[in-house]
Amino acid sequence: MTTARSLRWHIRTLLIAALVTLSAGCGTATSSDAASDATTIPADTLPGANGSPVTCSTVRLSKPGAHTISVSFTSPTTPATVDVLLAGAGGGGGRGPGPGGLGGGSPPTSGAGGGGGGGGEAGATIDQKGLPLPPAALPARLSVSVGQGGIGGSGGGGPPMPNARGKNGQSTTLHGGGLALSAEGGFGGSGGQGGAAGAGGGAGGAGGTGPDATSGAPGAPGGHGSTGVGGIPGLGGGGLHGSGGTGGLGGVFAGGAHDGAQGADGYAALTICSAATVTST
Repeated sequence: MTTARSLRWHIRTLLIAALVTLSAGCGTATSSDAASDATTIPADTLPGANGSPVTCSTVRLSKPGAHTISVSFTSPTTPATVDVLLAGAGGGGGRGPGPGGLGGGSPPTSGAGGGGGGGGEAGATIDQKGLPLPPAALPARLSVSVGQGGIGGSGGGGPPMPNARGKNGQSTTLHGGGLALSAEGGFGGSGGQGGAAGAGGGAGGAGGTGPDATSGAPGAPGGHGSTGVGGIPGLGGGGLHGSGGTGGLGGVFAGGAHDGAQGADGYAALTICSAATVTST
């Protein structure tokens, strides 16, 4: 009995020592959040394809603008891999104009309300797994630019309404380490027509594509204005990230117009495996 108990204790000691050695070999992940909103998930050890442990760190970016991720390698001959999720920003919704051109304050009861603005389109999405990062003696620098959502259509009272269309969302891009990926932003929705011009609803935005990307959902068109009623706004194209902005409600009273909503900002998430360290700024 004593011999069996001693053997079990010896095996337990060896297992604990092996686990400590394995933990010492895991990569680390740090983040400098002063310059960005980078959220770095602590390094996690996962089983690899051949059963051996693989250390992975995830960096999530949602603040529009430029970000840098630095990846150092465990050796100059050991590659790392990266899972990439990029979402372009959504386009802004179109402006919903008022009755327009009827003059004299409030329009007559027979005047048609303006058409609703079209919804902006959602940004495109890139979702790729296991992309290689070639090893090197120096760290690889990955540059990520997160797109800003397009502002909604606004202002303008004359027939041209130059700002009535929602602005396009910006693309979200990744460059560096041999990678070049771009998820384009969604197109803005068109402004609706003034009541005197026909009261038609604005078209929803379309676009949001890119090489190896899934196109974003289109925005819905705005509704047609009618007597004393403004056209309903078109909904923006939906998405987990980078949704389009909703169009503006058509106005009923003279000078009464409603701006479109801004599209949602883009997003990026990178999961980097088999690296020594991952830092973001």
